[in-house]
Amino acid sequence: MHPRKAALMEIDPSRIKIIKEITRSDASSIFEVDLDGQTYVLKVFHDNGDPGYTEKGRDLNRFRCESNAYKKLLASGACESGFIPKFYGYLDRVDPVLFHPALQHFTHDKLQPSAILLEYLPNAESLNCVNYSDALYPQAVEGMKEIRQAGVHHRDVWPRNLLLVRGNPDRLVWTDFDVSTTFTDLGSEQQARCDHEFALVKGIGDALREDQAEGLPPNTKFY
Repeated sequence: MHPRKAALMEIDPSRIKIIKEITRSDASSIFEVDLDGQTYVLKVFHDNGDPGYTEKGRDLNRFRCESNAYKKLLASGACESGFIPKFYGYLDRVDPVLFHPALQHFTHDKLQPSAILLEYLPNAESLNCVNYSDALYPQAVEGMKEIRQAGVHHRDVWPRNLLLVRGNPDRLVWTDFDVSTTFTDLGSEQQARCDHEFALVKGIGDALREDQAEGLPPNTKFY
């Protein structure tokens, strides 16, 4: 079955060929992969035991956070808007040996990793004060609206998680939902969180615009 028809379904790992690692962090690694002759992104999460939830109920499991967020985004239609990567499915408890040596840094984890399969975004780069554009930045606001309407709080609103994808036309895409939270009803607490994230998006645009006007190089400031 083609992954476009299998979203929310578990993907057979034997169908996946890892092309290269794009980036890694302590929490996960992101790979360019081939599946049935098409290119995707596979985000693989380390698992050294479920960290559970905070006292206020916020989920600390990054795979669960991101997969739950994408399920909401997919169901709402946000993944088709172009402001968020398309979500195709997941892999649960992948044996790293099946992808040796690409997943060799997962072999010493307590538990086997899980992963999500996403749209591959070629020619993508994190937004910064050099590639910032007043004409394009409204897409960041529209993307955050789509995220809110899906019932998701991103909770990691930084330029590094906003990709400029070169193409015809160029677009801005929100990524990295691995510390996000989801909600069903937009109560006062949820509205306050939405307002806060919209204020952050506006502030980022203002900061990038000002730094660009000063001719500063990328990542001169932390925001």
